[in-house]
Amino acid sequence: MKTNDKTASALRPRRRKLWRVLAIVLVIVVIIWLGLALRSGFIGTSRSTRAGSTASSEVEEFSRKKKYLHIGDARVAYIDEGSGHPVILLHGCPFHSYEWKDVIPGLSRSYRVIAPDLLGLGDTEVSLDSDYRLPQNVEMVVSLMDSLGLSEASFVGHDHGGATLQLLMGSHPQRITRAVLTNAEAYDQWPSEPERPYLKAIVNPALSPVFHLALSNAAVRREVFGIAVHKKAVFTDEVLDAYVRAHTSDAARWQRLVRFFRWQLDPQHNRVTLDAVPGMRQFRRPTLLLWGEQDTNFGRKIAERLAGDIPGTVGIVWLKESAHMPMQEEPEAYTAALLRFLSGEMDKQQPAAIGGEPSR
Repeated sequence: MKTNDKTASALRPRRRKLWRVLAIVLVIVVIIWLGLALRSGFIGTSRSTRAGSTASSEVEEFSRKKKYLHIGDARVAYIDEGSGHPVILLHGCPFHSYEWKDVIPGLSRSYRVIAPDLLGLGDTEVSLDSDYRLPQNVEMVVSLMDSLGLSEASFVGHDHGGATLQLLMGSHPQRITRAVLTNAEAYDQWPSEPERPYLKAIVNPALSPVFHLALSNAAVRREVFGIAVHKKAVFTDEVLDAYVRAHTSDAARWQRLVRFFRWQLDPQHNRVTLDAVPGMRQFRRPTLLLWGEQDTNFGRKIAERLAGDIPGTVGIVWLKESAHMPMQEEPEAYTAALLRFLSGEMDKQQPAAIGGEPSR
C-alpha cells in the first residue's frame, strides 16, 4: 500500500508538468489561430465592409485592363475589347474573367468581347452583406448590358457563369442571340464532389483561417486548383497567382469567398438551376455545348442532358484533352469552335469534332 502511495506521489508532479505543457501548447495554438483569424477576416471585419478593391500593386497585367461600372450596390469589373457583335463571357467559380485571357484575343478580332467578374468573385466590388447568388448575377448581367447600350448579345457561360446563362434563357431569352455552355453547373448537380471538401473547409470557422494561410504555399495551390484541369501543368504559377490573388489579397476578399461558398453549399440555392429547366426547354435560339471531356466535376452526362433539354442545341463539341477548363487547356481549339458557332457555320450541319466526337 505504501509503495502505491509513493508511486502516486511521484507521478503527481509529472502529471502537473504534463498538464502545464499541454496548457502552454493550447495557448500557443489559440494565439496562432487568432492571428490567422484576424489575417483572414474572421475577426475584425464588419459585415458592411467592401470587398474587391484593386488597390494592390500585385494585380496581374490582364486585370489591370479591367473597366468598372457601378451597378446597384456593386462596382462591377469587366473586360471590354474589340468591336462588332457583342459576345459576353461569363466565367466560373472560384475563378474570374482571367480564365478567358487566351480566348479574348482571337474573339476580339471579329467581335466586341465583354467579360465581367461575377458578383462575389474576381475584382467586382461588393459589400459583405450583399446578396451575390445566381438570380442577382442575372440582374447584374442584364443591367451591365443596359449600361453598355446592348439590347442583345451572344453568351458563353462556363461553370457558375453557365448556370447564370441558364437562368437568363428563361428570364431574358430576347437578350441572347446565341448561347454556349461549357462545363456548367446545372440541375441540382453542384457543387461537384471533387470540390465539396474544399468548400466545406473554407466555410468552417476553425479551418478557414488555416486554409487561407495554406494557399500561400505553391504545392497546396496546385493540389486545390488541380481538380479543374486534365494536365496540371496548364495551371502555371502565374495562373495560380492570378486566381489566388483574387481571394486572398486582403481579409475582406477572403470573407467574400466564404460567403459565396456558403451559398454554393446551400441546397435551396442549388435548386435554382433545376427550377430553370422549364425556361431552358423553351429556349430555341442556337446553342452549343462546348465541353471538356475529361471533367470529373461536370462530365458528359450533364452536357448530354442539357443538349436534350435545350431545343436550340446544334450539337456538342467535345475537347478530349480538357477537363473543367477547356478555354485554358485547349484555347486554340476552344476559340476555333466558338468562332465557327458564332458565325452560324454550325447551324446547318453537325459540328465537326474538335478534339472529340460530336453528339446530338
